[in-house]
Amino acid sequence: MLSIFKNVAVYALLAGLIGGGYPSASAQVSKDITIKGKVSFLNPETFKKYNMVWLYNGIGKGKKAVDSVKVNTDGTFSLKVKANASGLYQLDILKWQTAAFWSDADVNINARGYDTASNKSKNSGFVEVVSKSSRTQLINTALYQKYVGDTEMDLLSRELLTARNYMKKDTSWFTYLRTNGLIRQKVDFENLRLKQLISANSSNPASVYLLSMLSTDKETGFFSTQLAKLIEQYPQLEEAKQLKKEFMAQSAIKNALNKGSVIPHIAYNDPNGKPVDINSFKGKYVLIDFWASWCGPCRKAIPEIKELYSTYNASGFEVLSVSVDTDNAAWRKAMSEENMPWAQVLSPDKNKTMANFMIIGIPTLFLIDREGKIVEKYTGYSTKLKLQLEEIFKKHL
Repeated sequence: MLSIFKNVAVYALLAGLIGGGYPSASAQVSKDITIKGKVSFLNPETFKKYNMVWLYNGIGKGKKAVDSVKVNTDGTFSLKVKANASGLYQLDILKWQTAAFWSDADVNINARGYDTASNKSKNSGFVEVVSKSSRTQLINTALYQKYVGDTEMDLLSRELLTARNYMKKDTSWFTYLRTNGLIRQKVDFENLRLKQLISANSSNPASVYLLSMLSTDKETGFFSTQLAKLIEQYPQLEEAKQLKKEFMAQSAIKNALNKGSVIPHIAYNDPNGKPVDINSFKGKYVLIDFWASWCGPCRKAIPEIKELYSTYNASGFEVLSVSVDTDNAAWRKAMSEENMPWAQVLSPDKNKTMANFMIIGIPTLFLIDREGKIVEKYTGYSTKLKLQLEEIFKKHL
């Protein structure tokens, strides 16, 4: 019972933070804001040039670097934000951890810094941000929830691995965890918690940061409604305008990548510098494979794609490999090693290509039909591709 009352008290406190109303999101503050911090572990000698803290203003792609400072040998650092620059700020700490705050009150940061664990992970652990600002407190609460959620997921993943190793004695434990266990529902529960926190603090301009944490693929309606409410309350809130701009752009890309839509135009150069236009493949089924020389799963999938190409090429099946390598020599070396008998092109802008095709990991593959329309998108090589091609070409074999 005690833990239940504690949770109620926490939400009551959060509601109390916003219940009294807010001044304008861009309200002026009377003095410069001071950001003081302490980092527990500095980078080792090899990476000591990154013993810095970088300060950014804004959100998403609109985020801009505004200042930086070297961390002292005792792990302390200090920065200031101008009194007329109230808004969302973010910190990059030693290239290991990040933090966020609203610059309407002084801030104290307690960060781990360098990851001393044997299995290192960037942006792991929790960065404590202490401030009298109710906006910063809301952001810090959301980030703490995320930290707890990540910790829970790590434990659940270990349990699943242990159950897998136990399968020789009993498969029921592993089967349950994989099909009905909490690990399968974890993301949905985290979304519910985040949505509740956003709803309870919808009048807080800092909820724009929480909205940026939400999965818009699963929560499109909720995201749009809450963002619209925020913009209505704070029409000058630049972070909300930027979030809306990026959401609209992402939605346009998503719609362009729906099944049945014509694939976005591709016209990249081959190894000889000659453009290869996706429209030149009209009349054929084409598998577009986004890959890179350094991607193990990408190269592991190549023999499978070769088999499909060998089987169906004579019936009107082509492959176009689009590399997102930034090292031209590494790309050419990998092509030589893999000896792929189909068209190869190199993206001139890795980030733009991955954004235009909503690629979150490679290999990502698109199967398009004779008219250039998307049949299916695969995140990672899938045996479903083989079954689909069998169905498409069975009348030709």
